[in-house]
Amino acid sequence: MNTETDQSRAERPGLQRNAPQVAVAVLGTSDAVLAIVSWAFVLLISSRLAPLETLLLGAVAVIVQFAAGLVTGLYLRRVAIGSAAEFRLLVATSLVPLVAVLIVGLATAGTGALVEILLAWALTVVLAGTSRFLLRVWLDRGSRPLSGTPVVVVGASLVGTTLVEQMLRDKDGAYLPVAFVDDDTARRRFSFRGVRVRGTTSQLAEVISETGAEGAVVAIGRADADLYADIAEQLAGTDHWVRTVPSAREMLGVKPGVGSIRDIDVADLIGRPTSFPDLTLARSMITGHRVLVTGAGGSIGSELCRQIHAMDPASLIMLDRDESALHALSMSLSGSALLDTPDFVLADIRDPEALDEVFARHRPEIVFHAAALKHLPMLESYPEEAWKTNVHGTQNVIAAARSHGVQRFVNVSTDKAADPTSVLGASKRVAEGLTASAAATTDAVFASVRFGNVIGSRGSAIPAFAEQIRHGGPVTVTDEDVTRYFMTIPEACALVLFACAVGNRGEILVLDMGSPVRIVDIARRMMALMDTTCPIRYTGLRHGEKLHEVLFTPDEKDVVGRHDRVFHVLGHPIDPVTLPQPESDLDSIVTFGRSVLDGADTFRGSAALHPVEEVSSR
Repeated sequence: MNTETDQSRAERPGLQRNAPQVAVAVLGTSDAVLAIVSWAFVLLISSRLAPLETLLLGAVAVIVQFAAGLVTGLYLRRVAIGSAAEFRLLVATSLVPLVAVLIVGLATAGTGALVEILLAWALTVVLAGTSRFLLRVWLDRGSRPLSGTPVVVVGASLVGTTLVEQMLRDKDGAYLPVAFVDDDTARRRFSFRGVRVRGTTSQLAEVISETGAEGAVVAIGRADADLYADIAEQLAGTDHWVRTVPSAREMLGVKPGVGSIRDIDVADLIGRPTSFPDLTLARSMITGHRVLVTGAGGSIGSELCRQIHAMDPASLIMLDRDESALHALSMSLSGSALLDTPDFVLADIRDPEALDEVFARHRPEIVFHAAALKHLPMLESYPEEAWKTNVHGTQNVIAAARSHGVQRFVNVSTDKAADPTSVLGASKRVAEGLTASAAATTDAVFASVRFGNVIGSRGSAIPAFAEQIRHGGPVTVTDEDVTRYFMTIPEACALVLFACAVGNRGEILVLDMGSPVRIVDIARRMMALMDTTCPIRYTGLRHGEKLHEVLFTPDEKDVVGRHDRVFHVLGHPIDPVTLPQPESDLDSIVTFGRSVLDGADTFRGSAALHPVEEVSSR
């Protein structure tokens, strides 16, 4: 937050109104009086300066100090009163009258006045600094909030004390800090501006109860998911809430402040900090170039379009078969949705003729292929649809890209393509192979990017959990031990852009997403955050689902490179000539699947479910 804004909010009406003029009068007059006092004291203790000489030197000091203070901004409120920055400016400004007085003193009284001049200067600086400190104390006392929601601040380090400082400086603020909790034993008796550490994070609920606080604000720059989970569990079943300040990365280097306090969301519970690769190279590739995104209306495609749009491409062609999704995307980009511009394209990747026409008209240089069918249970029941869209649709986009000279092509895949056991995973694995095949037979860069479950994407488990919890449950989880890797949508899209920049021909880029998270733990933490409890129903793993996802297939163990937290592995080409046609019967598709996917019967669906078990959430 802006320091000057906070400062002006904090100070009393008399100092807020016409602040520069008031500051000149108050601070300038104060320094002048203190300078006079200092020179009077020197005259009192010294016998080497005559009264007239002292009066002359004091007058020079006062006049030059005032003029220098106006020039440097010392008296114009350009820095916070009583701050270290103001004291540094005070010392620097006072050097100007010191030089002036030295010149006049040496000319009138000789070197005998040197000690007195330095003493008067030092005394003036000390008195002026002390007066500003006392003024700061008075201002802070007067600006301390008289009301506001009492809160406990979790974390008493720099972020926490900065947050408390801002809370206490805003007399009309929404929050009133009443205590810290911190696990650092060195801060056990720590106190800051009257707010002291009253316990550890494991004692948060107790501290809230003792102090009468209504909630807690987590002020830790890189708080981990376990901390949020522990807090959520402590406050479960109470009326108390928990909020947080963004991480340093989220704040883009801006100091966390009161205005940045937000509710905790599920992204805080995924078990690792979000990871964004450096997109400098991606930005240089996209700026001024023609870009096309398929599946532009989907969760990944729409965020991808927003990030690309911010990189100022020469053109951004957004293709989808869902007109309503394109309408929503247009609204998010421009605030209107006339859909009468050529950058929004209604087309189906299953239609090779339509794709060829789109590529011929717009001549994209970079293509991000995000269009796909993705719901695992549905594709288990309708495997031919997965084949038509995820396999042949991908090949249609690849063929159009090759025919029209696309320079870079990024295929968006999923961790379910690694050692696939489902129709979805198998179809995406074949799509990766088709992308690798194109890379092997062209000079352009064709690469895939593979990541895990995306928090908040349409149809994903977490929005479904939220809806089930709002209705009182039950929350449906396939298995108590099932785990998944999680990413946020912006994080996933940043990885796709990173792949465009650093991916080499035929590679698959895989994010190191940390440790997988138990789905049932996410569900329970969400209940705690939503201040409710409801039953959990275990439905059993559906056909094709894994208990634990993997990131690599057994034949991808050799990682060929790594950038930051992104692994590069070589994809295995699949010749598109060998593909059964889109209209092929299921047996032909299954036979092909066996030939390329180690014999797994992945394209034959099943509606069988495991027995259902219902338990109460703890």
